[in-house]
Amino acid sequence: MSDTAGHGQILELLRTRRAEFGRDLLDVPSGGGPVVDGARAAGYDVVEVDLFPRPGIRGVCADACARLPFADAAFDVVLSMEGIEHFEHQAGFVRECARVLRPGGWLVLTTPNVLTLSARLTHLFTGHKVLQQGFVNEVATLRSRTGARLYHGHAFLLDAFRLRYLLRIAGLEWKELRGTTLSRGSLALAPTLPLVWGATALATALARRRLTAARRPRPDPALEGELARLANAPALLLRKKLIVLAHKPALG
Repeated sequence: MSDTAGHGQILELLRTRRAEFGRDLLDVPSGGGPVVDGARAAGYDVVEVDLFPRPGIRGVCADACARLPFADAAFDVVLSMEGIEHFEHQAGFVRECARVLRPGGWLVLTTPNVLTLSARLTHLFTGHKVLQQGFVNEVATLRSRTGARLYHGHAFLLDAFRLRYLLRIAGLEWKELRGTTLSRGSLALAPTLPLVWGATALATALARRRLTAARRPRPDPALEGELARLANAPALLLRKKLIVLAHKPALG
């Protein structure tokens, strides 16, 4: 069975790295279901946060785009599945995740991948990031409104580079990138990969030249190499959704 959402992969990750990850896990936004149940079965103490109340939630109702109702360094792991693309205050959300993580803690985040080969072709010809989504608008994209709280659909899809940037400025280290199921459209476009690699190298060189000419700081070779590896990662080019692991450095 296809695991497009990555639930099986997330559960396997939580189980196999339980000793490394620690015990206290924050799930935000939380829809309950097999991942939360599986995490508890694996030995995690899971606290759920969601915008909407629901029967059986073991946690709090809160807005993930505001300050989370927890003390600093309260959790070993923050899990956020299919959430950030709904949030209008993404940088603030990532900073809050970093704040409530203990030093040495982990953020595990999933989000749709808008940089697959097929997504790039879709954007070229339609302007959409996702072919079947259509243009973002206030009728179809706004899912609900409760007072001042708005629940958006996929209004704020972001690519892996912007997500990496948000993580880094929040003090988190980008550690691993994984993907869920293969995109069949992207597989069909695999013969174009040499063109993508060449265009990526050209864009990197042009950016380096521009920054040098403007006498502005530019990435050192190590950072350029890291960004190039991300740009050429099979998960980024061929997988429907991304699974990102970020780490909060330990003190000292």
